Amino acid sequence: MNLLPLEVPPGWPQPEPLSDFHLLMLTAVGPLAFAAVVTLLVFAPKLVGRSKDAAPGSTEVVAAD
Repeated sequence: MNLLPLEVPPGWPQPEPLSDFHLLMLTAVGPLAFAAVVTLLVFAPKLVGRSKDAAPGSTEVVAAD
């Protein structure tokens, strides 16, 4: 499956054509997996329960009623 009719420069070896499965993995599944890992790294502290707002040892004064 060729998306663009490109030519190989003289002296370079001909590349093997990509299968539809490999093309799908490179263009869809790979970026989605990368985004999932980055999202998990960003939200992991909140999922575990360690929020920056409730950090132990904070200097914020809480008024008791």
